[in-house]
Amino acid sequence: MAKSKQIAHQEQDLLLSEAIASIIATTMTKGKKVVPARLQAALALLERLREFPSLNIDDHKSPNSAGIIGHEGFGNTAHARLNLDILNKNHGRRSCNIGEWGPLLLKAMSDDGFGGDKKDRAARISLAQLQFAEAIRQIIEQDPIEVAIKSRSAEYVIQDALEQADEKGKSGEVAQYLVGAKLMLRLKISIPVDAANKGDRKTRVDSERRRGDFEIEDAVIEVALGTPDEKHIQQIAEVLEDTNKQVWLLTRHDRVQSWTLELGNLDISLPQRRRVIVTSVESFVGQNISEIGGFSEKGMSATLENLFKVYNETWIARHGTPGRRIVPK
Repeated sequence: MAKSKQIAHQEQDLLLSEAIASIIATTMTKGKKVVPARLQAALALLERLREFPSLNIDDHKSPNSAGIIGHEGFGNTAHARLNLDILNKNHGRRSCNIGEWGPLLLKAMSDDGFGGDKKDRAARISLAQLQFAEAIRQIIEQDPIEVAIKSRSAEYVIQDALEQADEKGKSGEVAQYLVGAKLMLRLKISIPVDAANKGDRKTRVDSERRRGDFEIEDAVIEVALGTPDEKHIQQIAEVLEDTNKQVWLLTRHDRVQSWTLELGNLDISLPQRRRVIVTSVESFVGQNISEIGGFSEKGMSATLENLFKVYNETWIARHGTPGRRIVPK
């Protein structure tokens, strides 16, 4: 009897697993790739089911947005429970497409026999969440970043790579390592291959720490993809005050203006201000790739492939995972 019950449980687990696999394959993809934000939103919906065990999707949808009631909160709880990296900070609240997959997921839970006591429901929810979590881990650790090169500018290719890295929650690291690879390729020099953010100094008198992500001759290069923040602003001010070096602040293309305005408010002298350059990672890397390639599409494509080779074999081989590799397609 016990063996028969065990077989029944295994069959039930398999049916739920197959249903979720079908939902992921048919409603959580864009092109041939799974969209991480939708997986995260599914985790948030399942987490909400623990407290609100309704199988009617309308009871979970926020009336004022495309997301779930308490979307980020439930998403954060699910990720903490599963010890899972957060890729999309709002867990896909803005564009999770819940209207398509949400009813299917709740139906799968219904078909699974959802509705027993609270302890049993929690166990079935955990089983379902594990499958979505595994799909996210595979994206983080295994699937490389694939970028199309043909008929695109080098800047756009770098932008595409960063956007895909952002979906994995690793855009800062990818950007820093791409900048390092470009410096090696362009200047034909060896530079320290350090992990992301290792150069942050603890104090101004900490001479063992670098002043930025890269220091080359009379330049300090810092990669900061987020919005202007006090840590980076103070770091830049200290470099300008303590040295005669130029400071290159590299950010995302859509944040150059906000960083320029913020650094324009620094209480520094005019000569110091003239040593600050704010530009995008896309431009900083992409322009040199175009130049090295002789501004021909064939040359640019070959140079991009060389860039990714240096990036993969130098930085990712030492500090990354397969999911942070960049490969042309």
